[in-house]
Amino acid sequence: MHAHLIYLLLAATVSSVLYPFWINFVYKYHMGERIRVDGPTTHIIKRGTPTMGGLVFIFVVAFITFVFNQSRTQTLFPVLVAGMAGLFGLIEDLSKIYKSNGINLYFKFPFLQKIFTLPKFLKMFSFIAKPWGWFVEFWRVVGSSDDRGLQTYQKFFIQSFIGGFVAYWTYFKLGWDYIWFPLIGNIQVGIFYPILIFLLFITVMNFVAFTDGVDGLASGLGIISFLAIWAIASFQEYNSLAGFAATFVGALLPFLYFNINPARIFMGNVGSHVLGATLLLLGIVMHREVAILIVLAVFLMDGVSSPMQQVFFKLTNKRLFRMAPVHHHFELLGWSETKVTLRFWLFGALFAFLGILVALL
Repeated sequence: MHAHLIYLLLAATVSSVLYPFWINFVYKYHMGERIRVDGPTTHIIKRGTPTMGGLVFIFVVAFITFVFNQSRTQTLFPVLVAGMAGLFGLIEDLSKIYKSNGINLYFKFPFLQKIFTLPKFLKMFSFIAKPWGWFVEFWRVVGSSDDRGLQTYQKFFIQSFIGGFVAYWTYFKLGWDYIWFPLIGNIQVGIFYPILIFLLFITVMNFVAFTDGVDGLASGLGIISFLAIWAIASFQEYNSLAGFAATFVGALLPFLYFNINPARIFMGNVGSHVLGATLLLLGIVMHREVAILIVLAVFLMDGVSSPMQQVFFKLTNKRLFRMAPVHHHFELLGWSETKVTLRFWLFGALFAFLGILVALL
């Protein structure tokens, strides 16, 4: 426990030193966030607020973990997956920033060009064209892409690669084929295990990203979730993993200082994808998948409202919520942004305590 607190304080110190430099850098090079034109009018003043703040806390966590808290069985795998998710989020953030400034980013990166031109290659084959069209249309309906940045089906390809790697590594390399349930224990699911892990990974990573739409919301819920994981890992004697969670808490605290309303910086997809991927993966490593889903309940309920809105509108031409994700719905009902954030934090804390209890059953 003493080491965990040292990791937390060290991460908080390094992160608090780095953030002013990073904020000045992104301001200088106009790496600003694009604001939805159909969003709450109170968000218009946020246009141009620097983004990609997640890069700092990712770097701090990775650095401290590699130097002080390496564990082949507990921390290196989460750091690797977090790095992959962060790289994907960075590509997505840069594609939005530079496309909004009239620069086609993928011409600068050949591997992105392949992602964009692959559908054209597939359409050359008539027997693939129709299924491919259904695939693209499905992700257009449930997603939230526009004409700038990566499209939803392109994001799904990249996410599938990361999720597929996690599913492959846990099942084929680590030999895990069971899901833990409270009061029951481990239930063997065999070949269905990598399928479940893949689906959970894609779902959680996207829903956490959807939640990052109000100042301080995702980062505050992230801190609460990592505190819960810290407690669960300590009880389960995953000491290195507990230190890793404590490090994340320390790195996120200075970010939250600059991210609360009015935010001076946003975490961007580079941060939200890392949060989603890491939070779920830590639950998988501890074999407490059900408990971690309870801890992340607010993320999941807020995130699922977005595809629900898309599908409901497509089927009925009516809105299920005034705006999705549902945190915007409450804003349009007249709640202040700070009120939405604090109420969601309170529910996040409640589900975190419930998740801890379930993990110990």
